Amino acid sequence: MTIIVSFAVRAEFAPWRRLESFERVGESSRPIYVTKIGGAEVYVLIGGIGTRGTASLRKLLEQRPDMCVVSGLAGSLKRNHAVGTVVVATTIKRDNPDGVMTSDDSLLELALQCGATRVDSFLTADAVVTSASDKLRLGAIADAVEMESFHLIAEARRYGVRAVAVRAICDGVDQDLPLDFNQAIKEDGRFDWLPALSQVVSAPIHLPRLVRFGFQTSKAARSLAQFLDRYLKCLIAQADLRLNAERVEVR
Repeated sequence: MTIIVSFAVRAEFAPWRRLESFERVGESSRPIYVTKIGGAEVYVLIGGIGTRGTASLRKLLEQRPDMCVVSGLAGSLKRNHAVGTVVVATTIKRDNPDGVMTSDDSLLELALQCGATRVDSFLTADAVVTSASDKLRLGAIADAVEMESFHLIAEARRYGVRAVAVRAICDGVDQDLPLDFNQAIKEDGRFDWLPALSQVVSAPIHLPRLVRFGFQTSKAARSLAQFLDRYLKCLIAQADLRLNAERVEVR
């Protein structure tokens, strides 16, 4: 059994990496890690922010994995989603009429059993939504906002691989982000702290808010790690039970 889990940046993956014995494989500019959980091989792709990770995911999908879990952090667009909440989306949409992606029903149901909260939809945006006013406006069409899920779920669908979108909330709907993080995203989708720090130097009044945001993202990443560890072990146990049942039927 083979499972792919995707993140945009290393910071989202770091807490889970500490829970399992992941090893980096290959020399790609898009880091890929692998570990064994039960009888399954689990590949983790750090694909970059936005659409940059689709090509790297495509290479993994060509190996015909059993499922793909698109994960990471997200901003809340509703007041009832607290920081640290792990949410799983029924649908994933964009802020333009180019279709809607859906999470696999069975993967979604198991995520709920493992403690995730169901939401109607994620919105995959083209840029970081930094203001509370914009988040409140977007709350009319989705529950949480991020920048990768639509593209990665669409890629998995092209290969006929079951996929699910799971995120942990890192900032509330009423919260302005402390910096314009769009200025710190490189062309390749990696995060560059130098432009972010230059914003702090030019406006040090934002430093307390940045520290607070750092605590929130750390809390959300830890919640996501704990969920993913539980979720993948349930997925693998469920697959083992199904395989054993099939063997019994054959006999």
